Amino acid sequence: MTDISTASPPAAERGRTGPGTASRRLRLTSPAGWTTIVTTAALLIHTTLTAGVFLDIRYVLAALRTTGASGISPSETFAHRPFFYRWTIHALDSVTGGTDAVREALMRSAGLALCAAAGLLLHRALRRRMPGRDALLVAGLTALTLAFAPVIDYLQPEWFALVLAAVAVAAALGVRDRSRAVALAALPLALAVLMKYSTAGTAAMALLVVFAVDRARGLLLAAATAVGTGALFAFSAWSGSRELQWLRDMPYINAHALDNGPVVLPDLLLRTAYYLGDRTALTPVLALLPGALLLFAATLPARRQRVEAALVTLLLLVLGLAVVVYQGNWFAYHGESLPVVAAALTGLAIGRWYGAHGRPPLCLTVLALLYGVLAPLLAFVRADVDTAALAGLAWAAALLGAAADLLRARADRPGAEAPGAEADRPGAKAEAPGARGRRVPVALPVLALVACLAATVWPTSGVRIIEGTIVTTNAELTEQARSAEAAARQVDAELPPGAPVLYLTFGQQAYYIGHPTACRYPFPTFFNVPRQLTEVPSLESTRENVRCITQEHPAAYAVYQPNWLSLGVIDPRIAADIRRTYACPPPRGRQLVVCRARR
Repeated sequence: MTDISTASPPAAERGRTGPGTASRRLRLTSPAGWTTIVTTAALLIHTTLTAGVFLDIRYVLAALRTTGASGISPSETFAHRPFFYRWTIHALDSVTGGTDAVREALMRSAGLALCAAAGLLLHRALRRRMPGRDALLVAGLTALTLAFAPVIDYLQPEWFALVLAAVAVAAALGVRDRSRAVALAALPLALAVLMKYSTAGTAAMALLVVFAVDRARGLLLAAATAVGTGALFAFSAWSGSRELQWLRDMPYINAHALDNGPVVLPDLLLRTAYYLGDRTALTPVLALLPGALLLFAATLPARRQRVEAALVTLLLLVLGLAVVVYQGNWFAYHGESLPVVAAALTGLAIGRWYGAHGRPPLCLTVLALLYGVLAPLLAFVRADVDTAALAGLAWAAALLGAAADLLRARADRPGAEAPGAEADRPGAKAEAPGARGRRVPVALPVLALVACLAATVWPTSGVRIIEGTIVTTNAELTEQARSAEAAARQVDAELPPGAPVLYLTFGQQAYYIGHPTACRYPFPTFFNVPRQLTEVPSLESTRENVRCITQEHPAAYAVYQPNWLSLGVIDPRIAADIRRTYACPPPRGRQLVVCRARR
């Protein structure tokens, strides 16, 4: 794909010379441009102030805060996330202050700054290889997809890996000197791998993009990333005394991983189809991908280029899904890379379509707006929605809409040369045939895409969608957080101020309680596993969890969450250790109870 919209554009395309060029650029000073900017800013401010962070992020924050209050470094704290991600979240948290809501809003604001920085770097790099309009659309929509990521995705390891991957692609393609470009790109790409290890799939997607544009840079970057990843991992293993142990032990507590049981291919394919449906309902921009690919391919003059574009897109999808399938939990945030691919390709398709025809692809633009409006309404029919079938229809509609745009363009240009040919020709005229008198600002299709991306921010928008069922909406997630906070206040009223505790809870509850703990495993994740995982009790991490309870001087208080760690379900020996060490009152319908040490 080295010749697909990647050659340095002529001067007129870069905005330096050429009459009439303004009609082909994304004019942000037009009324449509200002409307798009103001709408986007308002939606981003709304989600920053209201969305908060997902309970997984609160889990990590609670682990770092409660152990940090006892003098334990993030390097030594088990938070179910690797070394570099723990330090990344710790760094973001350390620059915040105020109430929990204010700190979360500040963290989200820092995330927006990271998205903007990645988008600006990517735009600067892409301008060297494609027209300015195309570069702005691709980079801008990539950044906006990350900025509008649903709360279940935002600030997750997969999200950070995508931000780092975008920076790596910008460095690899934007720096003229090849050696310097590879050296600069290798560091963020290695960090992307180490955000969660499974995020190696995200790094592989970035490498594929670089390879598709520049073969030599792609191969060199792959080698440099492998070396950089090894060096950084060695540093993390040296800095954190348990890092290798945790890496070895954590796969045993995932009952659903692909290598923990027999593979039944039909069931796997069906579950993958449901996952794609769930993910499309969560982020409907994903449904535009087949239409965007068709329109982009239609602007390419050679069959080889069209085939290559289709293969690269298919490989990106396979890589994005492979990470989800391998982990086997089917969590939405494992597939955060998929909507980013769809949005970037849609931006490229619209930019190329303008270059070829001087107007937006009308049907695809209308569908983007329609999907953005309909997705938050699914919660009203949540019990009757088959998201796999619905997503299939949405994908098919996008493909048919793109085909209609293509037929309409051909009907308007009888006898014209192949679509996209004049757009690729140096010195092409600013106006495409058939566009005269029907100019539509590029900002309008961008506004439709913003509406599609912002489908994640509304109170009724789904957050957790599992096999076609909308389990939790944004509004319900907020209510659950309020309930957890209220339960924590009850517990806090029973504890002496600042008293160290042993947590037998999930992290979100400890997040609101905030009392310090002296255990490097602040939440006993290795206890709360299915009984069929028979190897877990023998793990060193499990034994260390137990020692937090059975040590000679355990914490005077324990906070127990019965619905998360049922003593009747976990390993009987561990349950007996807890009962011998602590006396816990009956819950009587409470989420949390305070247990006292038997002394």
